[in-house]
Amino acid sequence: MMAREDWSEFPGNQEQHGSESAQPLMTLTYRSRATGAMSPAGLRQLREMAAARNRAEGVTGVVLYDNQRFFQWLEGPPDGVARVWSSISRDPRHTDIEAISVHAAPTRLFGQWDMRLSTSREEMADLRGMSPGLIHPEAERLATLAIGTDSDAVRGLIADVFGRYESLQTVTEQLIEPAARRLSDLWSSGDCSEYEVTLGLCRLQTSMRVLMADSVPDIADEPLVVLVAPLPGEIHLLGATLGAEATWQAGWETELRFPSTEEALKKIVATNWFDAVDLSLSPANQREHRIPSMEKIIATVRRASQNPALVVVAGGRAFYDRLATSSDVGADASHASAAQVTQAIEQARRGRL
Repeated sequence: MMAREDWSEFPGNQEQHGSESAQPLMTLTYRSRATGAMSPAGLRQLREMAAARNRAEGVTGVVLYDNQRFFQWLEGPPDGVARVWSSISRDPRHTDIEAISVHAAPTRLFGQWDMRLSTSREEMADLRGMSPGLIHPEAERLATLAIGTDSDAVRGLIADVFGRYESLQTVTEQLIEPAARRLSDLWSSGDCSEYEVTLGLCRLQTSMRVLMADSVPDIADEPLVVLVAPLPGEIHLLGATLGAEATWQAGWETELRFPSTEEALKKIVATNWFDAVDLSLSPANQREHRIPSMEKIIATVRRASQNPALVVVAGGRAFYDRLATSSDVGADASHASAAQVTQAIEQARRGRL
């Protein structure tokens, strides 16, 4: 994950504060832990102060407070978000402050709120994009195209967005994964079939592979050897494909495998050296019923590994929707997006030092 004051990956941060139309929009999400239980009055004061500060900077967003944990989404001009983040980082009311994602955004999701405060996990899940009204318009359009008949239109939209932002992380977090979740939600509401969801995810996966086919990343000075795989039995392979692309783009030695059984995965890690393993559940469906089996399989991987210091990270929609954490599945770290897999691995390795 990104360090508290690391803004080197925040494009456009040198822009002067001005009209929104003259600047790119940026999004920052982070989580932290309150230093003490927050009273209703304390939460109201926090919201009022944050709203006033955000109004002055042209920043909007939402914050979730649950069980002494904060999760916050900020969006606005890069310089404004940077100043708000600097203030947040110094606030003594919370600790263990961890930036989850910083990236360009095509539009605001929460433009009507200077700072919306929620103490309900269910409400926050809706706010974070499960509601069709809060998904980026291009991700909504991509989901519709993915279950249609025009594969060229799918590839064209993805290529267009990538051409504008030139960032695999932005395309993954703001376009591909939201579209995947939208496909699952369409199926849940009866607006498309399970077959159409699977077909749509395959189109997204194929389009991303075509888009990145000619990319040749620089090899890292000390590249990690990483196995990226879906959890055995997971039929949605998009998350693993995106994760493998992220580690390969980081210059790491990446092996992408699709083991059909736990025994097949065990054999892979028993006969090859890996510094880290990334296992993923579906990026579209929540799969909360598979969380216990994921814990069991991760324990099996650790026992079978040639590397006694093996790092294991986990991802998928269950982690995006906060239905699972790394401790729930026995992983060293988890990620809410496949684009964050390298940060999750590096965070876990630092924790071992």
